[in-house]
Amino acid sequence: MKKEIAILTLTIFILASTLPLGVHTAPTLLASSDPHTPPLYTQRDKQVSLSGSGYSASPYYVWVKEPTANSSHYSGVSFTPLSSGQIPPGVGVQIAADATLGTYLVSVSTSSANDNSQAQAHFGVWGTLKPLYQRSEIAKIVGGGLFPGVSSKLSIRNPAGDYVQTVSIASGVDGGFNYTWRIPEDALTETYKVIIDGTGTFDDPRQDYLSEYRFSVTQATLIVKVIQQPSLSYQRTETASITIGLNYPDGSPVARTLPDTRPLILTQNQSTVGATSLSLTDASNGVWVGEIKLLANATLSTKYRFELPSMAFDDGYGNKGGATTTVSEYFRVNNASLLISSEVNGTQIQVPFGQVSIISRVTYPDGRPLTNGTVVVHVNTGTSTSDVALTYDSALRAWRGTYASDFGDLWRVGTWRVTVEAVDLYGNYGNATYDVGAQPYLLIVIVALLISLALFGRWMVSKYGRKVYFRTRKLIQRLRLMSTGRRRP
Repeated sequence: MKKEIAILTLTIFILASTLPLGVHTAPTLLASSDPHTPPLYTQRDKQVSLSGSGYSASPYYVWVKEPTANSSHYSGVSFTPLSSGQIPPGVGVQIAADATLGTYLVSVSTSSANDNSQAQAHFGVWGTLKPLYQRSEIAKIVGGGLFPGVSSKLSIRNPAGDYVQTVSIASGVDGGFNYTWRIPEDALTETYKVIIDGTGTFDDPRQDYLSEYRFSVTQATLIVKVIQQPSLSYQRTETASITIGLNYPDGSPVARTLPDTRPLILTQNQSTVGATSLSLTDASNGVWVGEIKLLANATLSTKYRFELPSMAFDDGYGNKGGATTTVSEYFRVNNASLLISSEVNGTQIQVPFGQVSIISRVTYPDGRPLTNGTVVVHVNTGTSTSDVALTYDSALRAWRGTYASDFGDLWRVGTWRVTVEAVDLYGNYGNATYDVGAQPYLLIVIVALLISLALFGRWMVSKYGRKVYFRTRKLIQRLRLMSTGRRRP
């Protein structure tokens, strides 16, 4: 019996001595601290936790290949396995706040100078390109770490907990995915959640995953630009205007405004002289026009301009603009040139006994009639000038007056120049000139008629006077005889 035991022991020893020394299982690597936790991370995470087993006692070095890189690089992380051959807890790769989104490759090497990849694993970093978006901007959701060709559900939930978007997305051959969502102009502000849900990570097509990312939405700062500057100069009572373009951060047009607001102001030498609303004239391009009517007594100056203070315009959703005060070029305000339209009763006046009746309608450049001012007609006869003050007739909405000629005008026949001048209380001025022919035709006709009558009478007396006289005398005598005869007894 002892002999049999000795032979068995010798056989076992011989067999054991023939086995190769240092045989170990191959190292494993997971880009997660738990096999049931999918290796999907966001930029808000601090690090990728590594786990694995089958490592020998020698030091190991962690290498990383980023989504856009052609080769891996040493991450600066190293570890010495536990006595069980496992990666110690807490070993991992740091995730930078601006880490590239996509699929990463992490490998464990026995060298810090050369990646000999003793074990490899993949993980994904995903999220939006920016942590904060303005309304109307495009939120681009990018990531990686999914099994190539897998379909996932992507959902966006607003701060109120309502799902505002749910779509299916597919991963590419590199495990990457992306989706864009335009944030509405009236979207709720504060924190939004993005959730991806599906089955199949890059290293395990059967692994379920549910990962969440958060980003913030704030009110939009509208983009303001001057499309058309005001004219270089305006007259009093005219309407000064400016054309402004308003757009959201994504370039789309602003087509609404908060009612009953007057964000646009008119300044003169840094002093505000008026405010007005903006009117939408082109909704497809976000073109708005602001207009302010200048007063008849506006200060004469070259330092007028429009200003849209920062954040003064509100689209009604709380989106405001622009980021800084928008100003126009300076323009000048001049006196108003009063417009005069006159009616003169004909182009001829007889001297004397004639008169010129003038009705003048005087208006400001905006068409409003002048009712309070001074309107004078200067009648220039060539050698003298006579003035006629016109009075305002509210029924006619015009100024009226009359000039009558006398015998003194006989020496001033010819073409008379009639000038109408108007001025208001603020120095706004206008004039108009008309020509009238002054001729003594009527007097000449009357004198000629009187002379003709006198000559005719004289001729009649010389030709028929004696005959008429004797006939008349005989007639008288007969009448006397007849009267005497009746009286006899």
